[in-house]
Amino acid sequence: MAKTRKPAARMAAAKAVNGEAAQALFAGYEQMADLGRENFAALLRANAALTEGLEAIGKEVILYARRSFEQAAETATALLGAKTFEDVFQLNSEFAQLNLERLIERSAKLSEMGVKVANEALAPLGGRVEATIQTLSKPHAA
Repeated sequence: MAKTRKPAARMAAAKAVNGEAAQALFAGYEQMADLGRENFAALLRANAALTEGLEAIGKEVILYARRSFEQAAETATALLGAKTFEDVFQLNSEFAQLNLERLIERSAKLSEMGVKVANEALAPLGGRVEATIQTLSKPHAA
């Protein structure tokens, strides 16, 4: 009878150990699944910020192009009405200077917008990198 008790005790001990191992395994799985969900949500937020920023940059470029075209049309009309070569030269010089100034101004604005978009798009990901490193560097019982 003593021999039958030992296997039963061993079986109970094995079940207890296996149950603890299974719980640890599922806890680790849940933790990794949560990490994946949070990382995916951060990726979606970053994508949304990037999309909004690129849309704003696109609108700014279209606005600049429209204003440049309007200014070119106005200058062309004025050039056609010029009576002397000096008038033509003066109009052309003003047009070139104005376009250069606008180009520099718009380039600076687009650069600022680009930096802002990059910062906003990377912000959700920065915290997730740290959280992922911390989670993955923890030892897991298996």
